[in-house]
Amino acid sequence: MKITSKGIGKTISKQIGNYNFEVGILSDQPKKMRKKGSSKSYAGLKVSATGKASQKVSLAEVAKYTDNQFRWLKKPFTLPKNKEVIAVVKEIALQVFGKKSTDNKRLENAVQAVIRNPILRGDYGNNAPSTVKQKGFNKLGIDTAQMFKAIKAKRL
Repeated sequence: MKITSKGIGKTISKQIGNYNFEVGILSDQPKKMRKKGSSKSYAGLKVSATGKASQKVSLAEVAKYTDNQFRWLKKPFTLPKNKEVIAVVKEIALQVFGKKSTDNKRLENAVQAVIRNPILRGDYGNNAPSTVKQKGFNKLGIDTAQMFKAIKAKRL
């Protein structure tokens, strides 16, 4: 497997055999600010509701800061608990040997899961007590879930 970075805060490119993927914040947009004291549900999680869009901060900048904190783009490919990496390799093997049709969307979803699932599982640890008090929940890497939702993968 070969990993190359294209602006590490935004995306990462990965080559697995002859399959090339790009994963990360593929479509940048302004980060929306947290609406204080308001929450909503996303993917079974409690997350902060969003308010106005920031004029100064984009999701790519949040992604870069987050990557500096816990390497969310590269580290998932090395986590021993990350069974999604195995799923990607199995899916590629099935396609290579003609056992399944070449379904790009299925592969893209699997690569996306490699990055997203460690965040959902809490593989990077917990928030500081002060952050938990501020957010109202303890999910490191997720506040409004805006960056999490923006993590996408595509086959190149």
